Amino acid sequence: MAAFSGGERFPHLEVSSIEELRNNAKSTNTKRSTIFWLGVFKSWAKERGFSEATETYEAFDLDKILEKFYGEVRNKDGGEYEPDSLRVMIAALDRYFKDCGYQKSIIRDREFCKSKEVLEGKAKRLREEGKGKRPNKARSLTQEEEELLWTNGKLGNKTAESLINTMWWLLTQYFGLRGRQEHHGMKVEDFTIGKDNDGLEYVEYIEGPTKTRNGGLSKKLRDFLPKMYATGDERCPVALFNEYLSRRPATLQNSGPFYLSIKYNSNNNTWYKAQPMGTNRINEMMKRIVQGTQLEHQQQKKLTNHSARKTVVNKFKKNNVERSSIVKVTGHRNLQSLGDYDEGDEQEQQQMSSRISWRNNPQQRRDGASTSSLAKLAMQQQQAFLADFQRQGQLNVSSSNQLSQATVRQESRQKMLNNNNFNNCQVTFSVGSTMTSPILPQHTSNPKRRRAYMIESDSD
Repeated sequence: MAAFSGGERFPHLEVSSIEELRNNAKSTNTKRSTIFWLGVFKSWAKERGFSEATETYEAFDLDKILEKFYGEVRNKDGGEYEPDSLRVMIAALDRYFKDCGYQKSIIRDREFCKSKEVLEGKAKRLREEGKGKRPNKARSLTQEEEELLWTNGKLGNKTAESLINTMWWLLTQYFGLRGRQEHHGMKVEDFTIGKDNDGLEYVEYIEGPTKTRNGGLSKKLRDFLPKMYATGDERCPVALFNEYLSRRPATLQNSGPFYLSIKYNSNNNTWYKAQPMGTNRINEMMKRIVQGTQLEHQQQKKLTNHSARKTVVNKFKKNNVERSSIVKVTGHRNLQSLGDYDEGDEQEQQQMSSRISWRNNPQQRRDGASTSSLAKLAMQQQQAFLADFQRQGQLNVSSSNQLSQATVRQESRQKMLNNNNFNNCQVTFSVGSTMTSPILPQHTSNPKRRRAYMIESDSD
């Protein structure tokens, strides 16, 4: 971009400089997606003999071309794309045509309804065939798996690599960062170290542009700035943060890129080079952390950089933290964005499955059988006790001896309670028809009539 010259308030900018500003308004991921899918579309058009300048076609002709493209598009291996990838594809192509000044939208305008139906039908068919289930989506780590990384030295401060791994792991979780982009441009100046009113030390982070807060005219900072507090133990995050700063070159301990390249043959206190760590190295941080551990070859558990962010969300959920509080740390702009984190870990899923199949649970069957046996035993003893009293003529069921009947019933119940232990069960004591209830005095007054009320209904 042309630099501002001294003394000139309104410098003349070249067209290329203005175009650079326009491109800078778009996020890096959006531009990358548009370039990729435009390349796929142009490669297909060239192979089929269509002009690569497809933006010059009329809407009717372009709709026909897109119908064929949507039906035939494949990846490099000849396989079908995932349904979600097709959704990203049409959005990328729509952006391209819009940037070219095309007057119609291939997503919203009815001139392209037929090609849109082809894509919709293809996505539906792919889902019916089993696509779109996201088998490779990242999983969170359990508490035991995280402990494994600490005990194996993958996290900690024993080596330069384990210390920088720990920085990435802690910062991702305590500040709810995404595993790649938000670490690329991170600087030491983005952090401040302070103490609260009780003298407890903490680290605070002021984030730069992110995926959902990418700056510009409508930039909105987080309303809540999370802090990483000291814990005082050997895994204290603040102590590890300070140690990482002390292991950097003296000229970069208070400024510069946060992630530095590792100096593997260091013979002094400096463990890192005076050059930033590459973005590819940061993008593979989780892969390197689990390398050489039991987690490396788990086919059913795909661990990526996003796993760290999912892990902290699951930690909050297990501790019953409200969603409104979780998004304050993760930086999500709405609560619905947490839906991707709701699959639950393996332990939670096992507990839910156990609740559903409790009748097949051996322990539940044993408990149910013992409860039933106790109730049956109580009933048998009650009947035997009453029969014994009847044989001895000690039970009088006439109306003149109602008080004695109540006494007998109370004694029989008390005897059974004394001779048996009842745990977690409900026993109902019922006497036979020969035992009548005490006769209550009859009221001679006429009972009051209840007034009948009409209940209105909204139904027809």
